[in-house]
Amino acid sequence: MAESTPIGDEPVLGSLRDAWQRLEWANSDGEAFARVGKGLVETGAYAVWVEHDGDRWQATFRRLCDPAIEEEALDELARRLGAFLEHNRAALNYCAYQFALLALRKNPALDSPDLLAKDRLRADKIECPLVRNREQFRGHNGIRNLPDEHRDVLDAIQPYDGRNEGLWLLQELAREYRHRVVHPAAITPVEDMHHVLVNGVRMDTHDMEIVPHERLEDGDVVLRFSLPGIDPDADVKPQIVLTIGIDHVLARGLKGTSVLNQITADIGPAIEIIERGLARAYAEIAPIGE
Repeated sequence: MAESTPIGDEPVLGSLRDAWQRLEWANSDGEAFARVGKGLVETGAYAVWVEHDGDRWQATFRRLCDPAIEEEALDELARRLGAFLEHNRAALNYCAYQFALLALRKNPALDSPDLLAKDRLRADKIECPLVRNREQFRGHNGIRNLPDEHRDVLDAIQPYDGRNEGLWLLQELAREYRHRVVHPAAITPVEDMHHVLVNGVRMDTHDMEIVPHERLEDGDVVLRFSLPGIDPDADVKPQIVLTIGIDHVLARGLKGTSVLNQITADIGPAIEIIERGLARAYAEIAPIGE
């Protein structure tokens, strides 16, 4: 993107390179999160044992790894998750800041000291809101004093009506992370991927009962099922997919990597919408060729 005329010491569109840079850093942390989580699950740290009880079978989760090694991996996952959230949230705030700079270039009186403090447009105080309805958006302190044409662009990316769910996940996880470390859950089962092998062949089970868990602890029963006509001495192996989850109500039942992927999928197009809005606004005050 071409260099743009600075406002004070701040280039207008050029500074969006910083937003894209933060997204690149977020992607790097997301990839590290996936790599560390996959390594923890695939190194034999966990297992599922099966036993026959009367006319039913049950599968039990077992933790086989050194607790210190598991704790170290989970701490690294929490750190990567926090960095991922911070970089993505900062990228959106960078964009809102640029709208404030453009507005002040066009009308410096928006930050006049003669105005009440609540009515001044302070670029250094602005942030990009992510809210669930338009009423909340219009009243949000972070953008209340922006001109309508700039607020409309930010309105277009909001997670209203079920759209941009990744941005709502980002908002809520990042908000939570500001107050506490959002920990990856040690292990969660991916319930829609459970099945059973008998002597190496996938079998249909009878009355399969999936025992729900947000976070598995050693000895938890995760699955009960019947196999009519199958010898109790058969080689029965429940195939239970385990994954790293995230300890937050919005992420329950989801793979941790799926949560991060949803955020990534939604934030890139959102930044592109903002970038186009900034380009239009800048063209109005600094036409090409002027």
